[in-house]
Amino acid sequence: MGGVLKSTPHFFVVRPMYTVKDIYRWLDEYAPFRYAQSWDQCGLQVGDPQFPVERVLVALDPSSAVIAEASERNCRCLVTHHPLIFQPLRAVRLDVFPGSVIGRAIRSGIHLIAAHTNLDAAKLGTNHQLSELLGLQNVQPLESEDVWREQEQYGGMGRTGVLPESMTVQDVMLLCERVLHARGVRMVGSPDRQVRTVAVCTGSGGGMLQQVIDSGVDVFITGDLKYHEAQRALEAGLALVDVGHFASERLIVEPLVNYLKARGQSKRKPLQVFAAKCERDPFAGHAGIWHYRESN
Repeated sequence: MGGVLKSTPHFFVVRPMYTVKDIYRWLDEYAPFRYAQSWDQCGLQVGDPQFPVERVLVALDPSSAVIAEASERNCRCLVTHHPLIFQPLRAVRLDVFPGSVIGRAIRSGIHLIAAHTNLDAAKLGTNHQLSELLGLQNVQPLESEDVWREQEQYGGMGRTGVLPESMTVQDVMLLCERVLHARGVRMVGSPDRQVRTVAVCTGSGGGMLQQVIDSGVDVFITGDLKYHEAQRALEAGLALVDVGHFASERLIVEPLVNYLKARGQSKRKPLQVFAAKCERDPFAGHAGIWHYRESN
């Protein structure tokens, strides 16, 4: 009597999707959150660390427009440089900022991670990217904390370096306009003065003005400089180039997109990562669009 053949069941292992926690962990490896300044608010600000993620949007700011773009592009995780929640909240009102944006993110199912001053201080963070775009050589940290100095991923706050060749302050300004797609760049000092040594600090660098003066460099490139800081620099013989906050930091979006794409290749379905298209410098209007060539 012939036996009955029984089929052996086949079990397929379904690999889980990435989670918000995975994105957080990768960012922590790129720019450890422990490098953030004590006053700063970084990390997962809105959402669930266990939520599955297939698509990520990267942006400078967690604005209403960026939240809307993330929702339209079905990106359930949003990574921004600037935090949405910066000061302690006594209430979350949906009719005023930041509660209005928090509410919109929650209603849209958007999980928000902010990497702020930890990304400024990281080895491959905002200050590194600006130094690279300017072609600086012999790059060193402008300021570093002893507790982190020996760690591989730490780069310090700001950078100092040397231009490939001497140029005028006006030529430095034009270089910044070109490599940063910046409009409305301001300059302090004689346009025809020849400069070679440079300090950079992305974002608002006025708080580091004394360190820059003490470093003895010729020109300081940063954003958000104030009138009295400009006067102080003139007295010290320091030239200034103010590229604006947006232009000095939007440059980190593309490197983060590329990094997260590379990390999100280990599962059956690769992670899709995009740069926000809607962001504009609020001081430059439509002229301040950052041009990013999407590869997807």
